[in-house]
Amino acid sequence: MQFSSIIGQESLKQQLVQSVANKRVPHALMLLGQEGSGHLSLAVAFAQYLNCESRVEDDSCGECSSCIKSQKLIHPDIHFTYPVVSTKGSKPKSTDFIEEWRKAFFENPYLNIQDWIESLDAENKQGNISVEECHEIIRSLNFKSFESIYKIFIIWMPESLGKEGNILLKSLEEPPDNTIFILVGNSEEQILTTVLSRVQIMKVPRLKDEEIIYQLEKKETVGNKEAHAIARQVDGNFNEALKLAKNSEDDNEKLYLLFLRICLKGSHEGKSLIDFCEKVNTDLGRENMKGLLRYGLDLMREVFVLEHMGEAKARLTENELKLAHYMNQRLSFQSKEEIIKRLEESCFHLERNANPKILFMNLGIFLSHLLKRNEVVLT
Repeated sequence: MQFSSIIGQESLKQQLVQSVANKRVPHALMLLGQEGSGHLSLAVAFAQYLNCESRVEDDSCGECSSCIKSQKLIHPDIHFTYPVVSTKGSKPKSTDFIEEWRKAFFENPYLNIQDWIESLDAENKQGNISVEECHEIIRSLNFKSFESIYKIFIIWMPESLGKEGNILLKSLEEPPDNTIFILVGNSEEQILTTVLSRVQIMKVPRLKDEEIIYQLEKKETVGNKEAHAIARQVDGNFNEALKLAKNSEDDNEKLYLLFLRICLKGSHEGKSLIDFCEKVNTDLGRENMKGLLRYGLDLMREVFVLEHMGEAKARLTENELKLAHYMNQRLSFQSKEEIIKRLEESCFHLERNANPKILFMNLGIFLSHLLKRNEVVLT
């Protein structure tokens, strides 16, 4: 992977390139950013750049033997560590799932931990980086690089290292010559402080709306209106943008408004709350369910923007704007905060495999009580 294929993050790309030019490459680097920011892609591109045989001004050449192997994730001097799922009686390591890893990365280099675990058909299990994996890394350090200057270890999701991660501390602090660790993490709070103290942290910012819009329009053939609506929702997370692009934004708008109408009136268009929950459970799929909840959450945030900053700052379609005005007229600040809190809780539980039918039923009952109490009129 080349830097040029990664969305945005131009400043970070230049920092990484300059670290090589100035011969100040850290022996242990952590790219820390939110899901979907491209930090895993940056790690892979940086590893390719480090071992490129014919670097150009600000990128790897993409054509030498090293680059070709790096792009296929088969370079013998670039090692990957990532969470895997254990089964009863087995203690697998990352290398046992390398083919699945390559496939998942090629399909979506912005993937998150849930995507990866689900690709292993183990969505109800917890992935982790085991003590055996840590010992395997240390064992690999004893071997010289096969063909390139640098031996590189990319550790994705160091949050999955339990206390076993302390086994790696000496290696992170004093690796052999020309050995580089690149850790890729989402949450600083969930990573061992002993690990954090031994790496140079580079913060990876969220992607800008315009960068996501451009990518969706030019590379994913998404319409302008839908691309803007998706970028508004995902808060710089391109992984979520890709998922929403597969599920029509207009469908989310219509379905969520139908949900609100049912919550208020008890039924609408021949559908009760029970019917609606059955349909969502049967037809949507878990990712689209999360998309529907995120749509509702984003809409409520824009309701606040409309109230406090006016129409010029609110990123709302014509139908959404009408609904937002109604909500601001009839819902108190506290009621709107309650809706946001409940939607956030629903997203949290759905990501952790809550029963969708029960989850939407509970959410619907809550919204029904709240909307009727405040007499919201939905036209």
